Amino acid sequence: ESIAATSSLLSSNSYGNSSSSIQPVGIADVLSALSVARKSTKANDSEIIPISSSFTLSGDVINIIHLPKENEIRIQLKSSSDGRRCMNPTFRGRLSGPFLAILEWEHDSIFANPNKTHDIIVGRYQVPSAGVYFIEIVTTLCNSITYLSDFTKQCLEDPRNSRITEIGSSLNILAVRRKSKTNLEFPLGFWKWKGDIEGNLNKRYTQLLFRFQPVGCDKTNSPGCQTFSSLSRFEDYDFVWNDLSIEDSMYVGPDQKRWKRTGDLTQFQGGSEKTVCFAGMSHSRNMCDQMNFLELNQTIKVKHYETKFEKPEQGRDLVKKFKEMRKENDNCSFTVVAVGQWPGSFQGGRPFLMPEWDDLMMEIITSLQRVGSYPIIRLLHKLPVVERDAQCPPRDWRIHALSGYNEILRKIGKEMNIPIIDTEFIISPMSDSYADLAHPTMQLAWREDNYIMRELIR
Repeated sequence: ESIAATSSLLSSNSYGNSSSSIQPVGIADVLSALSVARKSTKANDSEIIPISSSFTLSGDVINIIHLPKENEIRIQLKSSSDGRRCMNPTFRGRLSGPFLAILEWEHDSIFANPNKTHDIIVGRYQVPSAGVYFIEIVTTLCNSITYLSDFTKQCLEDPRNSRITEIGSSLNILAVRRKSKTNLEFPLGFWKWKGDIEGNLNKRYTQLLFRFQPVGCDKTNSPGCQTFSSLSRFEDYDFVWNDLSIEDSMYVGPDQKRWKRTGDLTQFQGGSEKTVCFAGMSHSRNMCDQMNFLELNQTIKVKHYETKFEKPEQGRDLVKKFKEMRKENDNCSFTVVAVGQWPGSFQGGRPFLMPEWDDLMMEIITSLQRVGSYPIIRLLHKLPVVERDAQCPPRDWRIHALSGYNEILRKIGKEMNIPIIDTEFIISPMSDSYADLAHPTMQLAWREDNYIMRELIR
């Protein structure tokens, strides 16, 4: 259920106007910008995507095929009965070029049968414009996390050697399909390359490779580490909404001292005032600070309520915590809950496993209902791989856990009829762009803040 389900509880309002929108992107002469040729198989209407010459799954991957008519990527693996090392690998994939898009993988679920293997792994994409796109696919786990997995000592694939596609690999997207074979809705907006592909062929887009922090780079800024962690790769993209009427409240300018606020604040006005508490730690605190900074709090007032726990047993005092919150904030009728970063992190010495997380979140939602604050679930921000994740055994488990935690949150929202804030279409394509490798900031955070506030008002 969408956060829009709160429409009967929060007053409605209209959006402002904007000239920024998604326009079709041509592909004339762009092929010359690509460094790795694609092989077309006309009989099957497919493209062969070049495979990296060396990576940890090199003995398992036979080929990678793009099916343009289906908007699908298919990874053909060696048969599971033929000595395959990884029975159920987990992949991450991103398209970059005119727009950014994250691949959504079939069977990528913690509720999938752990005893069933697939020799063909299917990934699907959604983009707003046809054209030539770069593609990168990396392996995160040799065997996917399931609901009953104990992933405490399960190591990630080495991020320095996990890319299964050749650098510069590309594909040709022929048409836009708004209806997917998955249950995913078409994204409300996309990260768009700033250049003019048709008018400025001298400045062509380059591939946006996943950013990560390898082992040995946590406390050093050596040139070798900067290659993996540089932020400059993200500077050529801006977020644009499909809807012409949306105008976000933002700050623009050459530096912070000369910032000027832009955007339409009237969209955040009107109706009776409400106060919404954001329960969590730094991600929730930053969100409240940014909403106030952007002056989004015209009608909906936001407050941060610190809620942290590192071990499962610490979550059992939540009823008392939320009773205290209600006493301190009598006017806080709604609570946005996002408390999953610490449970999956190094903070407690081990992660919450999926059943523990499931039980805890059910108790949190029930606790809020008991004390009279209407609960809203916010899905957790995805993170890039950092040294603590990449060590073996790992010292942080958020790469292992966050997708599964979010899947459980969706399940709870559906079962308990709780609205969900889902900003993955904004965050996920740029989730490796955080300056501190942990928190969304600047445009990435501000776009998310605007979207959330509009949905709360709506």
